[in-house]
Amino acid sequence: MKTRGQGLTRDFPRLLGGRLCLHFANTIEDPLSDAPQDFLHDYTDLVRWSWHAQALEERAMSQMGELAAADPDGARDVFERALRLRAAVDGVFRAIARGEEPARDDRRAIQDEHLDAVRVASLVRAGDRFVWSWTSEPDLRRVLWPVVGSAVELLTGGDLTRVRECPGVDDCGWLFYDTSRNRTRRWCSMEGCGSRSKMRRYHARSKHRPDEGVTGPATA
Repeated sequence: MKTRGQGLTRDFPRLLGGRLCLHFANTIEDPLSDAPQDFLHDYTDLVRWSWHAQALEERAMSQMGELAAADPDGARDVFERALRLRAAVDGVFRAIARGEEPARDDRRAIQDEHLDAVRVASLVRAGDRFVWSWTSEPDLRRVLWPVVGSAVELLTGGDLTRVRECPGVDDCGWLFYDTSRNRTRRWCSMEGCGSRSKMRRYHARSKHRPDEGVTGPATA
């Protein structure tokens, strides 16, 4: 598989959020459009996306697939939890991007998943610091833990004024973390939404611009 971390493909959305939790919220393409595209349909999609977003290594991805095959009911339950977590992450950070107070239920959903993750995590050294690790026993819930960890890390230690919502052409709505020096990034992707917006403005100006070089009818 050569698509890991790359742009939009038939199976995976682009990774433009700048934070894992925002990538996860963005697994619905064009959420504000009339025809949003959801990339997650079952637990297998969730595991493959986690690999794509570099939240799981290939060995762990294989382990999750084996666990899901052995416990399909458990995999469905975790997938439903993942969708609830995605909705909560999207709700919290979309509210923040709009300057609104996130809903208490969304905050609580993230908190509950984080507490569940911490119960089975270990503190391991990573260079000059320690990080939470979930590399012990395989568990179907493992696909949730890096995402909720990312959400809590951003909420408690990130610069929330940099969380943005892409306007697209009245259809995008993807969330991203603005890392530009001047905090001026407006689009999830300049090559995508930025270019489409520029083209729309260009055509709008052209439509109202008087024709140049056109003369009236010839007279005898």
